[in-house]
Amino acid sequence: MTMRRSGVSLALFQAGLLLLVGLTFWMERLISPRLWALAQPVDPNLPIRGRYVSLRLLVPLSGAETSESTTKSVILQAQGDRLVAQNDGDGERYAGQLIRRDGQALVELTEPLALFIPPDVKDPSRRSPTDPLWVEVTLPRSGAPRPIQLGVLREGRLRPLSLR
Repeated sequence: MTMRRSGVSLALFQAGLLLLVGLTFWMERLISPRLWALAQPVDPNLPIRGRYVSLRLLVPLSGAETSESTTKSVILQAQGDRLVAQNDGDGERYAGQLIRRDGQALVELTEPLALFIPPDVKDPSRRSPTDPLWVEVTLPRSGAPRPIQLGVLREGRLRPLSLR
């Protein structure tokens, strides 16, 4: 009987931990800003092989500077419904490479994000360069942005892709 009681206690403890993590993510999604960012698909190199899209965020650099350094350490902030990077300020710092696209300074964040997709959906990251992919993310107080959904820019508006 004590082995059974120990097993049930362990199972309840593990279920409680799982619920706590789920509740934390759910609360972050409710209170953290939801923002759109341009995404660059990358070839995934994770040991798990599931159905996911690996993305690097391309974030506009607010108050772009003209320094020669291509490596940046920036903070991420909300500006309207878009994610922007700034050189200075208080907050968690993210590493990235400074690139220029269409005359705009962008920071390509080093750490990719993984967005899991259903098994029967065609890979949405395979797009033409003229039809860039956007990703909606939540920006929690600490940690990397968390992807929610993918979208495309059509007629000046971001439209979510249906992946279900």
